[in-house]
Amino acid sequence: MSHFAKLLLAVVATLCLLGRLHATGYYGPDFYLDAGGKNVDGSPEFYWGLEVRRLAKEFRPTEKRVVSEKAEQKSDEETSDNSNVTQATEDADLKDFDAALKEGRIKPPDPTKAKEQHKLARETITSTSPTAEFDSEFADYHRGAGAFLNKDWEEARKAWEDLLKRPEQDRHYRTVWAAFMLGKLGLKTNDYQSASQWFERTREFAKAGFADSLGLAAESYGWEGRAEWKQEHPEKAAPLFLTQLALGDPSAVVSLKALVPDREPVEGMLNYGAEANERSAWNDEQKKEEEQKEVSKLESAAQDPLLRRLVTVHILATATSPDLYPSDSEAAPVNRCARWLNIIDQAKLARIEDAEYLAWVAYNNGDYKGAAHWLELSKGDNPAALWLRAKLQRRAGKLAEAAKSMAEAVESLGSAPAYTPTEGTDEKWTEYDYFPEGPDWGWGQSAHGDLGGLRLARGDFVQALDTLFKGHLWNDAAFVAERVLTTKELKEYVEALPATPPPKEGEDYNAKLRYLLGRRLVREQRYADAGPYMSPPYDKVLEKYVKALKDGGNEKLSKTDRAHAWFTAAWLARYDGMELMGTEVAPDAFVDSGAFDFPDLAKQRRSGFYQQVSYDKDGNEKKKSIPIALKASQKEIQRLAANKIEPDIRFHYRLIAGALAIKAAALLPDNSEELADVVNQAGLWVKDRDEKIGNRYYQIIDHRCAKTKIGQADAAKHWFVDQSGPWSTAEEEAYRALHKELEPERSSE
Repeated sequence: MSHFAKLLLAVVATLCLLGRLHATGYYGPDFYLDAGGKNVDGSPEFYWGLEVRRLAKEFRPTEKRVVSEKAEQKSDEETSDNSNVTQATEDADLKDFDAALKEGRIKPPDPTKAKEQHKLARETITSTSPTAEFDSEFADYHRGAGAFLNKDWEEARKAWEDLLKRPEQDRHYRTVWAAFMLGKLGLKTNDYQSASQWFERTREFAKAGFADSLGLAAESYGWEGRAEWKQEHPEKAAPLFLTQLALGDPSAVVSLKALVPDREPVEGMLNYGAEANERSAWNDEQKKEEEQKEVSKLESAAQDPLLRRLVTVHILATATSPDLYPSDSEAAPVNRCARWLNIIDQAKLARIEDAEYLAWVAYNNGDYKGAAHWLELSKGDNPAALWLRAKLQRRAGKLAEAAKSMAEAVESLGSAPAYTPTEGTDEKWTEYDYFPEGPDWGWGQSAHGDLGGLRLARGDFVQALDTLFKGHLWNDAAFVAERVLTTKELKEYVEALPATPPPKEGEDYNAKLRYLLGRRLVREQRYADAGPYMSPPYDKVLEKYVKALKDGGNEKLSKTDRAHAWFTAAWLARYDGMELMGTEVAPDAFVDSGAFDFPDLAKQRRSGFYQQVSYDKDGNEKKKSIPIALKASQKEIQRLAANKIEPDIRFHYRLIAGALAIKAAALLPDNSEELADVVNQAGLWVKDRDEKIGNRYYQIIDHRCAKTKIGQADAAKHWFVDQSGPWSTAEEEAYRALHKELEPERSSE
């Protein structure tokens, strides 16, 4: 979610009515605690994939999904256009035939010839003149598969039914395959009831001991779910799709959306219904008719425990994006939250599972009293319930209780079986939905952000840093590290970090925090302490910088040598300042190499206000000061003042560089080209940062350098000129040589 989008949400009446805004192509800075910490009062980003996997944990099928090394998904002969699937099926077919020969289940007079015929039949399965092969269950299956691929449905059915008429001992390897394909045949011929029955029998055959080398028993759940959905039996399809998901098939995440009656179509996605362009073309009567159908289906879903939970989490996880400039003629979108809660209320249900999620629906809709009511009906001890309790306690001003509840929620999220991968599976979705790489806040990030914000507001500063840091909220953690903690507290925290090897992928945040500390120590002029924390090669650059500072202040040296030293320090401060002393977040934004002007959380929290940005229909920007939701304690305000960046301006090190250059200027004679060069460079560095300081430097040029070439050029322009003199040319060459030797990774600033 972009910074602009987050600010815009403040003017939205309810999340359910208008939905969340997500970033599209925006890569600006993101802070969880931005906009006055309103995220701590708002609802977290619910993830459909995460929630349906939570529900799937309740299903424990005995079947095992088979995933080929060559194909992530495979199913049947229908997918012959997929070379990996076809290869997997062929490999299993040949392997099963060899096993049948070895076990004596088939006894051809010439086994070698039978194997050759079997392989050839497999290769020519789509031919109108299939290869003759030894009469067996394998031949029956091949005959049906060839007919199926040639869309000869009746011939395919006959072949597979003939296979199933064989004595059990003669169809050990292809009974499951035939039953599965008869189910697929039912789907192809719109005989959905038959399809459901055959998919169910597929699993029965597998349980009875018939071979299932392709894992079709496990795969049958999803296909049977599709058959039930085609018959408009969502209450039967739901447990089938969730069982499919429990077996590790991620395609069920999409299939389950088909069971939500009021889902909105998404362009470019599988929608199981009318597409967005079709819906937009409906007239008012058609729209009304469709809404009535939706309501009727929602009322039915409310009566089924599983469908009720699916609709609830879908509402939490999805919403339509608002039109920023709607026309007056456009009708307001349906408030899905309010409608669903009303339907649930009218259903007069004796028991409601996952009542805490209905409480979240009410909370999203701004109905905090209703949220508290539904929360009371829940068990109240799972992560979602604890989290919502913290939200309500925070709104009631019970900060200590809210922090305690939120801490329990975060701890529970990390260990709750519903949110942890099943043993023996590699479920990357958990890590992604917790800590995604992108503009949206993951489930785990939001939880840590809320807890970190509450701890910050309570004055538990080190704990706040720890929570935000472990919650992958780097920008927020960096703000606390730079502006709230004392240097001593930060140093102790950094030293206590476990000595772990750098991650194989992604950034090493332990190293980033050490480097942040190093640059803070440089800003505090604690150069000896800073050295061990600097990221190479800037530990070496720091040594050069410190030596130049010492030589500049050494009165035993000549004025010229001292001036040269000051200018060397100035040059390093200007061109390596970001890496030596730049702030991670505001004002310098080292984290993004200074590419963006970062939100100033310190200013927000000291003033008690943030700027809400909105846009009128003509696209004109409007700003409004809004009181922050998560107020800073007096103790925090004092720390923010004590840890203020000097000067508190973007790329602040440029002004430091300018000041060092002026120290050099004080030691140089009037009307020397060296003096004009040094002051002109200082002016170029600061003119875009602080015009008053720039004017002061220009006065030096005017009074002391009028007879120099650079001074005359400045006078003609009435400002600084982009022109090098003897010392700047020498420093540029020395700087290039230094970095050629050190080969650092260069910042853009």
